[in-house]
Amino acid sequence: MSFSPSPCGRRAAMLVICLVAAATTAACGGVRPHMASAPMAAAASPGAPAPVPPPLERSLFARDPNGQLSEDALQRILASPIELELPARVGVMPVTTPADWRGPGPDYRVPTGMSQLVERLRRDAAFSLVTQTMVIPSGALGMEALREIAGRYRLRYLILYREVIAKRRHLNRWAWGYATGVGALFLPGQRQEVYGYIEASMFDVKTGLLMFTTRRAIDATQTTNQWHKSDKHEQLAANATSKFAPELAADVLTDLRRFAAAAQAENMHRTGGAADALVKVPGVGPGDGPAVATDSHP
Repeated sequence: MSFSPSPCGRRAAMLVICLVAAATTAACGGVRPHMASAPMAAAASPGAPAPVPPPLERSLFARDPNGQLSEDALQRILASPIELELPARVGVMPVTTPADWRGPGPDYRVPTGMSQLVERLRRDAAFSLVTQTMVIPSGALGMEALREIAGRYRLRYLILYREVIAKRRHLNRWAWGYATGVGALFLPGQRQEVYGYIEASMFDVKTGLLMFTTRRAIDATQTTNQWHKSDKHEQLAANATSKFAPELAADVLTDLRRFAAAAQAENMHRTGGAADALVKVPGVGPGDGPAVATDSHP
């Protein structure tokens, strides 16, 4: 015997099925937004550490002497953490004023303050080797060419040394004795002066970046007679640069440690300590301020 539900029964069954389907759809719709928002909330969490950019591994500067630094390269240089690892090999490169190109090729004289500067730098623990390099005429080579010269010496850093000296002379009260003719032979009637500055710039050979520049003013005077005036003036300038070169070296070592302390602080601020190991300098530890350079050897 077959059973056929009445029309009222069929309508009631369909109503129950529709209500169950509506409840299931509402439940699924309520869960889905919650599940989708979980990854977004995790990504926006303020406690998530930002990725640390790597330090520069090579120079981003063009090999063109005129320089063509792109905007992307500039921003990458400014955003990258600072790397400084000492002790390391360093070269002191003298930079001199170029001679007239129309004349014969000159033999460039090594600046007189070089030997005293190098001697003072060699007594510090920041450098495993300090060597002098060839004399480079100012403006003759681009910065990328300096890297090639440093590569031939296998140097990690360069210190570019320059002397800028002006000379002046005038007669003093003793010059009245020159009227006798004989007085010009022995009276100190001329006052000679030299003044200017000596400077040193530290250059990172690996990245092509200049780290800092240090300058020290110099001046000296003397009175002399009329014999060999030019030679005496040259000797006065040489004595002045030799006298102040060790003080410039001490300034360089102090500024080096200031640079290291500033680099540590900047890396700590940007990366939260993730790049703290990039700066290693004898005499500068985490949290140290600028340190005054001291001799590492008696």
